[in-house]
Amino acid sequence: MSDYDFDGGLKLKHQLLEKNKDKKKIVFIGGSNLALGLDSNKIQSSFPDYQIINYGHRFHYGLDFYISEIKNYLNKNDIIVIVPEYQLILDDYFGNQPLAKLRIENLNYSDFKIDISPRDFLSYVNERFRFLIKLKEGTFPNQKSHNRASAFNKFGDCNAHWYWENKKHQDYIDPDIINVVSTNYLKSFTDTFTKRGNLILLIPPMYEKNSYNLSENLVEVNVEYYKKASLNYAYPTDKMILDSKYFYDSPYHLLYEGIDIKTNIIISVLMKNIKERTNNRH
Repeated sequence: MSDYDFDGGLKLKHQLLEKNKDKKKIVFIGGSNLALGLDSNKIQSSFPDYQIINYGHRFHYGLDFYISEIKNYLNKNDIIVIVPEYQLILDDYFGNQPLAKLRIENLNYSDFKIDISPRDFLSYVNERFRFLIKLKEGTFPNQKSHNRASAFNKFGDCNAHWYWENKKHQDYIDPDIINVVSTNYLKSFTDTFTKRGNLILLIPPMYEKNSYNLSENLVEVNVEYYKKASLNYAYPTDKMILDSKYFYDSPYHLLYEGIDIKTNIIISVLMKNIKERTNNRH
């Protein structure tokens, strides 16, 4: 797997899970709003008894993929923090199955079994084709790219872009038709691991303000969707919004000033819920 393939970061994240299997962990799952939007080192400093693992990567792989990745590495004292993009629940973004099913054998993430919607097929194949051409020719983007495995730090954060300039990006809007995937896989995970003693938190992604206002229906559908999976947002969705100047190249990818704001909110949510759980046990 080339250093310039963003998905190479998944290998690093999986190694983190294996390395810290027997430690107390706070594991984050979701899409690239986490990969390019979290300061795990700051969270680690606030919770030194826990190993922080940022397992957020691409929302296209779906929550079921991330759940399948982490569940065999969880201990009963571990905390799972779900921070999903609002589009992740849509049936055309495979909220319950990965866009590309990865077979993980000896941490080999170069073997892809394609299982992809017609809507995304051409763009996905084109992206992978261009990557393979670059791999063959030995021509890659320069080191100033976040789309590479070495852009990830020891917690799984993609941090190469943190202090770069804001790029113009397209707003996200409500889909014309909102069809969502089944909640069965998520409810099963939530119920099973909550009964086992795990704390599972659902936190909204930090979203660019214009996109939030243009996606109000989808946000509300998300609220109801996760309720069916026995999850409620631990922080108001309308408080997790920032102006576009805080974002890098999408309504979810933050520059460091925005990352710091988001991380501080997540720390406060964790502190509140960990304290409540401790009090309830006494």
